[in-house]
Amino acid sequence: MTLDSIEAKIGSLAPDFKLLATNGQEISLTDFRGKSKVIVFFIREATCPQCHMHVAQLGKMYNQFREAGTEIIVILGEDVNQAREYAKGINLPFPILSDPNRNIYHLYELEKYFLLFQRTASLVVDKDGIVRYLKRTTLPNVWMQESRELYGFVDSLN
Repeated sequence: MTLDSIEAKIGSLAPDFKLLATNGQEISLTDFRGKSKVIVFFIREATCPQCHMHVAQLGKMYNQFREAGTEIIVILGEDVNQAREYAKGINLPFPILSDPNRNIYHLYELEKYFLLFQRTASLVVDKDGIVRYLKRTTLPNVWMQESRELYGFVDSLN
């Protein structure tokens, strides 16, 4: 794992990572540098219904995001087999990345709140690898409107 910076914050170089995806590929954040913007979404827990709805909505809007020059990376803190099971019911056009030890969650400062509630985040990284949008939360209900907010944001970068 390569560290480009210590922490993720708006205007900073996004910390790089490489994870195994549900399609069997290893995908890193730097794979997209110079090519497209990237939305990175960290699923709170596999059982989180709001996260599931948000990921499903990102899947439905995927063509719109692609037209706006943006790819999507979704990270789940489970092993790749559990990530495949999670993705199977959603029928996504993009893979889910597996972070079984939640190393990338920690890299992005998404430790569990009071050791109970997994923090989650949504961010937009531009073509140069710079974080342009970042929302961290312990309350998953914020993701109900997030897909449209993200689309508006990435479209405004064009």
